[in-house]
Amino acid sequence: EIQPPFKIVDVNKAWVDLCGFSREQAVGATIKTLLHGPETNLEVAQSLVSRLVDVDTFDESEAVVVNYRSDGKKFRNHVRVGALRDEKSGNVTHLVGVFCKLRDDLNDEFYANV
Repeated sequence: EIQPPFKIVDVNKAWVDLCGFSREQAVGATIKTLLHGPETNLEVAQSLVSRLVDVDTFDESEAVVVNYRSDGKKFRNHVRVGALRDEKSGNVTHLVGVFCKLRDDLNDEFYANV
């Protein structure tokens, strides 16, 4: 979905395995309702979302976020969201998000400014 609240249209098996929610649970929900929890930095999440709102100028955004699986276990992930555009009109038709789980034992100084 390209308008807030950015409902999930589809997920793949890797997302299901990472997040613990089934495809049926995810489709139609939002990332916020499924994955946010006590240590999710809402400022970082809101900054990511605010960049998505202007779909006419948006191309890509990324952030490192703490999210929570369906079983309540937290995980840190690097989230990248990109716009898919219609070839003819150039209009944004979909947003694609990619999650990359970060290892908790690594120094992720690189991601501090993402």
